[in-house]
Amino acid sequence: MVTTALATAAFVGGSAFAQDAAPQPDQSSAEAGTAADIIVTASRTAQNGLQAPTPTQVVGVEVIERQAATTVMEVLNQNPAFKATRSPGANATNTSSPAQATADLRALGGQRTLVLVNQSRVVPFAPASNLGVPTTTDLNLFPTNMIERVDVVTGGASALYGSDAVSGVVNIIMKKKYKGLEVTAQTGISQRGDSSTQRIGFIAGTSFDDDRGNIVISADYSNNNGMGDIYSRDWGREEWMIVSNAQRTVPGTPGFGQPALILSPNVHNSLGAGGVIISNIPGLTNMTFNQDGSIRPFQKGSIFGGQVMIGGEGESIIKRVAQVPDVRRFTTYGSIYYDFSDSVTGYIEGGYSRSVGFLDGIAIRLASQTIQRDNAFIPASVRALLPANVQSFNISRIAYDMGKNDYEVVNETPHATVGLEGKLGAGWKWDAHASYGVNNYSSVTYNNPVNANLGFAIDAVVNPATGQIVCRAVLQNNPAAAGCQPLNLFGENNFSEAARDYVQGEAWSKVKYDQVTAAFNVIGEPVDTWAGPVAVALGGEYRRETSKLTADPVGSSNGFLTAGNAVPYSGDFNVKEAYVEVTVPLAKDTPGLYTLDVNGAFRYADYSTVGGQTAWKVGATWEPIRGLNVRVARSRDIRAPAINELYSPGSNVRNNVTLLVDGVTKNANIPQNTSMGNPDVGPEFADTLTAGFAYRGTGALRGLGLSVDYYNIKIKDAITNLSTVNIANLCGAGDSYFCSLFTYGPDTSTADPNDRIHTGLNAGSLNVGAFEQEGVDMTLNYSTSVGFLGDGGRYGVSASGTYIFSALVDSGTGAAPVDRAGENGWSNLGSIPTFRGNLSQTIGNRAWELTLQTIFISAGKQDVTYNTAPTNTINDNRVPAVTYFNLFGKIFVGDEKQYELFWAVNNLLDKDPPPVPYTILNFPTNGQYYDKVGRSFVIGARFKF
Repeated sequence: MVTTALATAAFVGGSAFAQDAAPQPDQSSAEAGTAADIIVTASRTAQNGLQAPTPTQVVGVEVIERQAATTVMEVLNQNPAFKATRSPGANATNTSSPAQATADLRALGGQRTLVLVNQSRVVPFAPASNLGVPTTTDLNLFPTNMIERVDVVTGGASALYGSDAVSGVVNIIMKKKYKGLEVTAQTGISQRGDSSTQRIGFIAGTSFDDDRGNIVISADYSNNNGMGDIYSRDWGREEWMIVSNAQRTVPGTPGFGQPALILSPNVHNSLGAGGVIISNIPGLTNMTFNQDGSIRPFQKGSIFGGQVMIGGEGESIIKRVAQVPDVRRFTTYGSIYYDFSDSVTGYIEGGYSRSVGFLDGIAIRLASQTIQRDNAFIPASVRALLPANVQSFNISRIAYDMGKNDYEVVNETPHATVGLEGKLGAGWKWDAHASYGVNNYSSVTYNNPVNANLGFAIDAVVNPATGQIVCRAVLQNNPAAAGCQPLNLFGENNFSEAARDYVQGEAWSKVKYDQVTAAFNVIGEPVDTWAGPVAVALGGEYRRETSKLTADPVGSSNGFLTAGNAVPYSGDFNVKEAYVEVTVPLAKDTPGLYTLDVNGAFRYADYSTVGGQTAWKVGATWEPIRGLNVRVARSRDIRAPAINELYSPGSNVRNNVTLLVDGVTKNANIPQNTSMGNPDVGPEFADTLTAGFAYRGTGALRGLGLSVDYYNIKIKDAITNLSTVNIANLCGAGDSYFCSLFTYGPDTSTADPNDRIHTGLNAGSLNVGAFEQEGVDMTLNYSTSVGFLGDGGRYGVSASGTYIFSALVDSGTGAAPVDRAGENGWSNLGSIPTFRGNLSQTIGNRAWELTLQTIFISAGKQDVTYNTAPTNTINDNRVPAVTYFNLFGKIFVGDEKQYELFWAVNNLLDKDPPPVPYTILNFPTNGQYYDKVGRSFVIGARFKF
């Protein structure tokens, strides 16, 4: 590790020996270069991180190795400043990208955290979605063995790096000019026998032509076999969920007088595996079907709402849904550097990554299916009870026997960079590079009912000519029903395999995303002052991104029942940018003013989509006493809209709403609603203030590092998609813009244009949201020698924590902003626990090392808006505080520690997650913060030559 870069910040998650430890023998060859070659992510002009006014935390390679992590995201997610939006635990709900890992600083969305590699952009991935989902960078692209360190800038940095650096920057620094060979192999498994993991990787490098050239290659393969459904864990078998209490106003029912929402165990689906008659027919309502077609009363729960109920028969609605997806990942990365002269070096860097994620999805839910009176499959017992005036009735069913909506996502990303860097003399440096990357994303949803086929197959009748059961549409010679096979919904497993195959299809979609960049930078010290040289960095960048989505014809026409209705589109944008950064020293080596530097940066970007945009930063650092650096920074940052947010044609969904105009209900049963991109959407803007200090101990306090940084981020014009109901309400409140989003048809019953029937809604991306988050980041490191531990004996402690004062979220609906600080649930964007902390303590010597890591998540609420209105009350809104312990160990063999055995026990005390249900998909806990796997074990070996 380059010590001058690391001395400025605490390591995340326990680099307890970082401050004073001598470089390991294997590191020295990988760290060729001088301080002038050091990358300081928070500033292009700073010689070390203490000169940068924006706070930076550093994750060293030893932290990644110590925790036996298969990807760098596993370590970053333990940083209190991050939210594990896309991670193995959270991706059980993420059908569009179960194998991806993205960085989400401050829980403000991964699209607002910029990811770089060696200070350069990487091609993002774009899920095959028509919901205006912005692009993010997949951190699974990079072999773990190739990573030197990760810089995390916890403040806005758009002036230096452009769009997306709103909540911060993650800069992955790759090993450069490495010599030697390192091989790592490891395997792991949970105490319950699932979530098995395997990983093997290597890095190899050598020099040539008298050390003028160097070539490095690294590759990594990892596999996580995933976790079973909730019934594979004791806490899951409790079946916790939040139930909407539909009986709260019905006297004489168990739910009468109870809160509107009930957090409860023993929650089951209310659809019935064999089908339940939901029509109001005497003697038949609430009857369910046995496998032989006979009927019996369905055992309903005590309190029910929607498709779930407390108690009753059945199982959880997410039965058979994997809690952690199955992920396989292969990635490679390499570089060639060649010194053409003492002042010019050329290089080529690039890699290839392929990840495959498979997610056992939710069972198919057939809600309110219409059965005609002459349906051939109606059991005789039901037919006998049908009144003569009833021509049809409805049943609902959770169709375990039809399979599940299983999802498979393949993500391939080749990328390459070619560049030159050199010295101009007098301390000036320059670099220029061009890069190309392409992300090929494909998604398949299996066992997906086709709406038209399902309707044809359910409507089965007897052919009077043959006495055979056929589809009515076939009997009517409807060409659209060719091949139709009649489907029997009465009782489980009573339809033929041919019928199931006819009804179901595979929804597929593919996205090709290309990124081309070209950039140059010049850094130097043009003038000297009484306090030292003025440092200047300037440069320019061109970037072009294109995206094209293709999809199957059924999904393209909104033909699938549940998911996969992607509509083809294409779009592109380009941007030309220029920036300048200046650091001016004002004082040096004076008591009370050992250093005083001011820093400023400005960037102008000309987008083909949103025109000219500016970003800027001003800041200062002050060293009043030796080792104490006080810093402050203020920035204006931007995020330009992504291609999906601009050009997605939308996905069609059906939703009926009531529209109020001047307080009067109007005809607004909307048969077609389109959530889509918006070519007129503008950029987001953020104003960020950071202020704090970093202390590096000297003398008797040598080995101590401490930092405390306050931050305030205000984001306005945040891009969001409003729901149909929200837009209808805003229109009803008199906002003409939102009324213009509706499409209209003629209503001949009135001449009043306000009474026209609403036929649709185009709900595109809008700049109507806002965020404001305020908090403080704290880090501490201390390392000291301990003689009784033997040769090289040391003790180290490392701690990091983030406390959130407030996290205001304005969703753009016209309602007052909501403070999501202390919200440990996961249904709302911007929700974040009040405090998260990470403490690691390490002891060891030259022969062994042992680390105990403690992770703390403060108590909070399921949803901070509960208990605020009669329709939003809940019986228990509390989420308890949770503490996890992880234990890591290493044994070193060889004089130079060439051989290493390592192991890890994660969730040492086998702590169960608290019940924090995801109300959208009914998952029982929040996998973004809480461990679902339980105690698990990893063992491995590392060889270095």
